[in-house]
Amino acid sequence: MNRERVLLLFDESRPYWTEELMELAGEDPAVAVALEKEGLLKGLQGGFCLTPEGREAFRRWAAESYLESLPGEEPGDPVMEGLKLRAALLFERGFSGFQGTKKVTVSPGLEYFPRVPRDELFSLSGGTVGWNLLEHPLVMKIVASFARDRDAEGEKLPDLERDVDALGLERVPWSPHILCINQCDYAYYWRSRSDTDRWGLLNTDRLFLNLVPDPQGFDLEAAASDMAAFSLFLLDNRHVYLPGCFDIDIQQQSSFSWWFWATRTEEEARELALRLAIPGRDLVTPAEPTDAWVISLEALGASGHKAASFYEFVDDLALPVTRKGPEV
Repeated sequence: MNRERVLLLFDESRPYWTEELMELAGEDPAVAVALEKEGLLKGLQGGFCLTPEGREAFRRWAAESYLESLPGEEPGDPVMEGLKLRAALLFERGFSGFQGTKKVTVSPGLEYFPRVPRDELFSLSGGTVGWNLLEHPLVMKIVASFARDRDAEGEKLPDLERDVDALGLERVPWSPHILCINQCDYAYYWRSRSDTDRWGLLNTDRLFLNLVPDPQGFDLEAAASDMAAFSLFLLDNRHVYLPGCFDIDIQQQSSFSWWFWATRTEEEARELALRLAIPGRDLVTPAEPTDAWVISLEALGASGHKAASFYEFVDDLALPVTRKGPEV
């Protein structure tokens, strides 16, 4: 059973594991070493990935366990895959999700629309960012076609998708490094569903994260590019898929959509947060209501406290970009 459980760790979203990461996940890395000797795993830059034989075994064992997971391919950038997985595991252990559910996904397969060249979305001048996103003709077409405050009862997802395609808007595949979906007080919400909730975001708080492996080379243009994609994704959900219930849930409570940049060290995080705090809220204007933060894998790894909620988790460990003080 340990052999199967360890091999099934190597799915399409988590294709690369090191012994240290397995220990962090509560698994025995010695099992991976044994699987390598059997030819089901192979060594790769200090870690492991599936071999072709391992992928076949994965499919067989997943089917026997009634899992829909697909086996991971050999990653092109094992270092980045290791950083993403570390961030996901640390988010998983960082807070409990108050009386609710929590799901952390590595490289979720999302999309947004419309496709717009970056230089038509924002401009940079003297350390500040000016946004044209909400005034862009293609974005205004979405806003005009899908009222944010409409009564969406009875709408069906296939019909909405056809309406979007009829506008001639190009869809853009989008995969932030980490998506954490948290639903507090599950007992109050589990019966609530929407046929048009394409991404499973109804009545949840959402934490999006991108790793910044080279903070010194991460400039305002890179941050604004991240924020442009994030903003368009939020706009699609607010206007198309979940009008009237994306930022406020069915219990009239706020649903938060927050953005994080993650560095390796706390020193890098502090330096990056100070730089990004110069534009501050101007950086997130088209995504409002939202907040942006910087967090370090060092701080996440050093924390021995499991917070009761993501509010406490962020308050303890994240550095604000869009807020003046450290309080959440």
